[in-house]
Amino acid sequence: MAKYRLLSSEELRLFEKEFIDYLVVNGITADDWVKMKETDQLKADKVIDLFSDVILEDVLRKSLFVKKINYDSVFCFHFQSEEVVMIGLQTKNKQSIDSYLEGHTDSQNLEIIKATKKYTQQREIELFKMIESGAEISEGDLYKRFMLLSVN
Repeated sequence: MAKYRLLSSEELRLFEKEFIDYLVVNGITADDWVKMKETDQLKADKVIDLFSDVILEDVLRKSLFVKKINYDSVFCFHFQSEEVVMIGLQTKNKQSIDSYLEGHTDSQNLEIIKATKKYTQQREIELFKMIESGAEISEGDLYKRFMLLSVN
């Protein structure tokens, strides 16, 4: 069973070269792989499980920022080595956050929310759970913008 989740067929196609390298490193030739898929699907599935974990673990280790945008709020998270720092903006009047994000709204209608939390699980697992709950990996632009806003 995968630690995170199985890669989709489309994702596996994107990582075809890496998968071939993974098989080679694990001593599985192309012929062995074809035979395994035909005769021992459970074993082949286990190989894909492990490969999925390798790929996702790598992506998660490299990811520093995620964001979650809702109708009236946006929350940005910086996944540091020991803790996650969150900064969020929420409209005070429950209006759409879109007009602020596009630069068309007065920031007086916004509430800034900040928090820090130590990890209770492995960093990558907490990051993965956040992504599975609807957050998306980002470059951190909004996080940095909100941090500047909170200083002013």
